[in-house]
Amino acid sequence: MTMTSESTNPDSPSRKPRWLGFAQLALIVVAVAVALYFARAPDRVERGPITGAAQATPVVSVVKPAATAHTLTLKLTGTVTLERKTTVVSEVVGRVVWVSPKFGNGGSIAANEVFVRIDPREYELEVEAAKMAVRQTEAMRGADTARPEMRQAAEAQLGKARAELALAELRLARTAISLPYASRVISSDLEVGDLVGPADDVGRQSKLGVVYRPAAVQVRVPIPQEDLAALAPAVGRTARVRAGTGAFEARVVRVSSVIAPRTRLAKLFLKFPEGAPPDSLPLPGTFARVEVEGPERANVYVLPESAAREDDRLWAVRNGALASLKPVTVGRGDSGWVVEAFDAGEGVVVGTLSGAREGLKVETASAPSSK
Repeated sequence: MTMTSESTNPDSPSRKPRWLGFAQLALIVVAVAVALYFARAPDRVERGPITGAAQATPVVSVVKPAATAHTLTLKLTGTVTLERKTTVVSEVVGRVVWVSPKFGNGGSIAANEVFVRIDPREYELEVEAAKMAVRQTEAMRGADTARPEMRQAAEAQLGKARAELALAELRLARTAISLPYASRVISSDLEVGDLVGPADDVGRQSKLGVVYRPAAVQVRVPIPQEDLAALAPAVGRTARVRAGTGAFEARVVRVSSVIAPRTRLAKLFLKFPEGAPPDSLPLPGTFARVEVEGPERANVYVLPESAAREDDRLWAVRNGALASLKPVTVGRGDSGWVVEAFDAGEGVVVGTLSGAREGLKVETASAPSSK
């Protein structure tokens, strides 16, 4: 039989103190906490303010505007168009017996110049018949008409005969077609032998051609609404027009009553001086460069465009710091950005300026002259 004995040695491994296990567990917890702390630590170190050159006060270029009087001249572009055109028709029915060589595309016709003749023979016969009717009624009136009612009837008959004669002569005169004003021909396909007359009588052939008078030539000029406001009042302003190879004086006569829905532009309508020869004016459809002279404005600044920021604001330097301002814009032209005068302080900043903000302390330097 085997006997089992228990060791009574206090140094035996099976008799280790319990506090040793707790110590090991505490070490593990501390290690995990340290690992988590470093895992969540930022990957960059925040530094304090940098001293030295990085904190130097920025230097800005400025102009110091002077209030002045200025006449704004707007440079615009437009198109030569026609205010209206005239469709030539015949008021009497008949065959064309003659067409002027001027009555063709590009031709010029003087005022009251006959350019189409219609066969007059039928209308000449009507005139002769009307004249005979007048002579007959005159003879009847001259007869012995003792009774008053007979005399009145004779007078009425004579008046009717004379009216019919006048109508016959008018129809005869209308066989020679002319216009009371000088004109230029846009189109005409009329030939000798064509049957012409009112549309009710001849249908589509009633149209002999299309012409326009010099007074109908105009220049249509799109214009931004802010520029239109700068010209106010625009009607009556003088303008210089370059179209084709010529230069012309013109005047603003109308402003559109609506704004174009796509472009949001208004339109100016310019007319040339009255009495200008038709051949001297630019042709409709010609591209035009237009300079419109606006009103003279007093107490304004003329600033370079490099001073303008977003939404037509600018930076001015006041008491050594930046101040954001939005001046009242009068207009823009070749001379620059014209605004109403304001307190410019130590100057208006031109050119680019990174990091600009309200109240930023700056030093100023005069901008180089653009001349």
